[in-house]
Amino acid sequence: MRDQLKAALVGCGVITQRTLVGLNAILEAGGGRVCAICDPVACNRQKVLNACPGKGVAEYADLERLLEESDCDAVFVATPIGMHFQQVRDALRAGRHVYCHKTLAASKQECDELAGLAETNGLKLAASPGQILLPAYARARSLIASGELGNLVSIDANAEGAPHRYEAERAGEGADPGVSFSWEWYHRRSLGGGPLDDMFVYPLAFLTEVFGDVTRAAARCRLVSPRIAWKGRIIQADAPDSFAGLLEFGEILATFRASFSANGEKVPWGTLCIRGTEACLEIEKCDDASYRLYLTPNDGRASVEPYGVDIGDLHADLGTGERHVLADMAEFLSACVEDRPVLGATAENAGRVARALSMVRKSADNGGAWTGTAIPEQANSQ
Repeated sequence: MRDQLKAALVGCGVITQRTLVGLNAILEAGGGRVCAICDPVACNRQKVLNACPGKGVAEYADLERLLEESDCDAVFVATPIGMHFQQVRDALRAGRHVYCHKTLAASKQECDELAGLAETNGLKLAASPGQILLPAYARARSLIASGELGNLVSIDANAEGAPHRYEAERAGEGADPGVSFSWEWYHRRSLGGGPLDDMFVYPLAFLTEVFGDVTRAAARCRLVSPRIAWKGRIIQADAPDSFAGLLEFGEILATFRASFSANGEKVPWGTLCIRGTEACLEIEKCDDASYRLYLTPNDGRASVEPYGVDIGDLHADLGTGERHVLADMAEFLSACVEDRPVLGATAENAGRVARALSMVRKSADNGGAWTGTAIPEQANSQ
């Protein structure tokens, strides 16, 4: 792989617009650049084109043509989740490295197929989110592995937060028409909508990275808002917007909540709590660029450790949004240039995540019945 990597952006919505400043800086640091963009919505393409430095960025309305005509080395997929598997597979078959925003695919089988295709073709495949790349989560894994928490007792993950329609890019009176209603897919089952793949995937990706496969799951779900009034329109939703349940990682029991709901102040979305017999570990997501790790031993003397997001030695302006995503992207690009395995945001862990989410959905669809069977060789693999 040449150092001057050429990247194509597939999907020019909010996530691409937020990360573009940072991605441009990461690419330019290695002599690379964005060479092509793809989105069916013209105003989205224009907004991203306006933010791309220099000239010569090719513009496409469909991925097939981009893969046929562009000389890009890598493709960044930021489209609705239900489209990821086909688009990632097409890009890998066309000989491109691929970074895919969460989640990679709907099932472990699909994730395994994509991972196998990448390996066969000698390509890199990164699957967001790579939570373990973030310093707070790396520290948490180290504490767990050291035994400082004692025997692990329970895990609680909160993935409840405001729906995407309230984001600044969409909610304002002057919001770009290309994104004002682009949040609808988050509420459509056929496109991979709902808070599981969108929000719960973050703490789950860390847990499966540390503890391995979920062995059993039990969950219930609700569709609280089947009709959503927004800017003079009524949006019909069919994806459940509220989940609660239990996961077993061998002998370790985890509870979780995932919903599109009002943000909380005391228990903000992204909060993760892991309790042991000797200490309790908590991670609080403060914003897109900062986290706090709390470690409270049995004597009650809590320590608080602040963490940022590590983007290596890059000190350029990385923009203000989605720093955790930029950590994934920087790792992926380094793996491409250095021709080494992708760390953190791996297709292997994406497969574990997809398997767990499939179990949760199956249980919820069956009234909360337990699904899955124990996997002794991976259970409680702390």
